[in-house]
Amino acid sequence: MFKPKEIKKRIRTPLVFIALILISLTILQFCGKEKDTVLVSSGTYTGIVTDAVEPAREFYLKLNDDSLVRLNFIGETTLKKNEETVPFSELKEGTKVEVELEKMEDKMAPISVKILDK
Repeated sequence: MFKPKEIKKRIRTPLVFIALILISLTILQFCGKEKDTVLVSSGTYTGIVTDAVEPAREFYLKLNDDSLVRLNFIGETTLKKNEETVPFSELKEGTKVEVELEKMEDKMAPISVKILDK
């Protein structure tokens, strides 16, 4: 038979291992692989929001040709729905938008974002 101390040790080791695996998976999920995005010319585009990160004021836009554009709000960016200004939290996965973009060096800056009806 196992002694109580030995039982605790035999249980603790797998639990620590499982905890480390779960922590590692969580870190990988949030830090995961960078999404494959493209730069497009300045202009107006329509697409679907695939991801929106409110603290960073960043979102990913899937265009009609299935390309993905990474966009970060700048100070001048306006977000409107039915001609009214709305907060960034209105951008959710699956939201259809029309975006006026301006290419700035190696990134795209949204000048205006208009939430469209589905």
